[in-house]
Formats: sequence, C-alpha cells, structure tokens
Amino acid sequence: MSLNTAFSQLSIVIPAFNEQHGIASTLKALTSMASEAEIIVVDDGSSDRTAEVALRHDKVIVAQHPFNRGYGAALKTGINIATREHVAWFDADNEHRVSDLAAMASLITSRRLAAVIAQRRFSGPSPVRTLGKFFIRLAARSLNLSAGKDINCGLRIFRREVISRYVDLLPNGFSASITSTVILLERGYPIEFFPVELNPRVGESKVKIGDGFHAFMLVMRIFMLFAPMRVFLRAGVILFLAGLAYGLASAISTGRGIPAGAVLLTLGGVVSGFFGLVADQISQMRLSRYDRPIYRISSSSPPPDGET
Repeated sequence: MSLNTAFSQLSIVIPAFNEQHGIASTLKALTSMASEAEIIVVDDGSSDRTAEVALRHDKVIVAQHPFNRGYGAALKTGINIATREHVAWFDADNEHRVSDLAAMASLITSRRLAAVIAQRRFSGPSPVRTLGKFFIRLAARSLNLSAGKDINCGLRIFRREVISRYVDLLPNGFSASITSTVILLERGYPIEFFPVELNPRVGESKVKIGDGFHAFMLVMRIFMLFAPMRVFLRAGVILFLAGLAYGLASAISTGRGIPAGAVLLTLGGVVSGFFGLVADQISQMRLSRYDRPIYRISSSSPPPDGET
C-alpha cells in the first residue's frame, strides 16, 4: 500500500496546550509529508497563540476548548471529530517523526490490526519520570500485562471503530495513553508495538511529578474495572496460604492449636476471593455495553429487478 493511500485513511489528532512554538514545526512536517490525512488540532484552552498558529495552515481542522480540560479530554474531542478509518494521536511538541507515523499507518492496514503503539527507545532525561514509568510498568507486569517497555508513548494509531467505543473510559488527564493500552490488551484486540526515535522537544513538558502518581493509581483503577479477579484472587490466595502455613507451623511447634492471627489471615483470603467474584460480576455488567461485536455484512445476492 502506498503512503498516500495509508494517509488518506488516517485522521491525525493533535492535542495542544500552550504549544505555539511546537505546533508550527509539527504542522509544517505533517502538511508537507501527510497532506492526504485529516489533520485535527484540538487547542485545549491555550493562553498563547496556539490556535492562531494552527489556523495558518490550510486543510487543518482546529477545535478549541473554552478552558483547559486536559490531554485526554483533547484527544476525546479529536476522536469524536475524526471521520477516517484510522485515528492517530500525535503530540504537538515536534517530538514525533512523520516517518514513524507513516510506517505505523502502513502496518495497521497491512496486518489488519486494531492499533499500533509506538515505543520510545529511551525514557527521557528526568530520573523522576524514569522512576515513575518503572513503577507503572512493574504494576502492569505484576498483573500479566505484556505492554513492553513503554506503556504510555503518545504516538499511536487505532481503528476508529475500536477506540470510539471506549472513548468514555479515557481519562481527561495525561493517563489516556496508559488507559488505551490497557483497554486494548485486556479486551484481546490485535495490536503491535513499534520502536520509534524522538525529535528534540520544542517547548517545556506539561507533565508534573504528581501526574506519575495519578497514572499509577489509574492503572490500578483500570485493572479493577477490567480484571478485578487478578487483584482480589491473588491477594486472597496469598493471604489464605500465609494463614494456613502460619497456623500449621504454629500448631506443630507449640502444640497449642492454630492461633487467632492465622485464622484471620485465612478468612481474609477467603473474603478477598469472594470480593473478587462480586467485583468481576459488576465489571462484566459495566463492560457489556462496550464489547459489542465489530462486523460487516456482505451479500452476493443479485439486486432486485430494476436496480443496478
């Protein structure tokens, strides 16, 4: 498939908050190399000239929030506006390369994937952000989420009919990238990770230290929605086995029977398992509205008389 064809099927959503310098370079690259794509800039209540700079570029759709809602909120607005078969998320700070976007656009079509998610080769210069990403990856892996080394890169492409059905689950903040990754993996959609390099960033990062803690809590919240049994059942098994081992060891060594602490641990494990069952039933009821099958109907029947 040619790049023009791949880009013609693509809506590129660019969330932007006070990115008047970065958005100029970003749109210059996109309009020159991906002119066939639908380019949507969502100005998230910027106080600078972001929207004005974006409007200087022909064929660029600019949506403006009246006040700042957040990175995820801007993405959701862009997804609702998009009209093409595939939707890409592309940051406004000039870090992402159009050549990587082109390769990802070809990949999602040729391999019939639900999404292609970029993975950066390095985490960045900030040790605090690097540590935060490490703990987020650790939490994800402990719950059997195979999301590679970079779970929250902002460059990614989705089939619009897939991401649109889960748009209400995306948070308004910076954790939209993590959330979308977890959703796709947990619901079993075919996705691939694509290694990318970054351009030098234009402007300053809007991510704060507190966003890392919020992202970690959001990962846990998403798992409680999609896979509560993994959380409660594992905790229950650990508590039950710990109580059983402690009780048997204490009874054998002291000859005084099973201590109250062992009984409490064992009962705690049983209760945790029951909580998991209840939470899983609630989770399935909530998710049933999002998991309608995706299908197309084809027919080889001849048209009715008089029709061509």
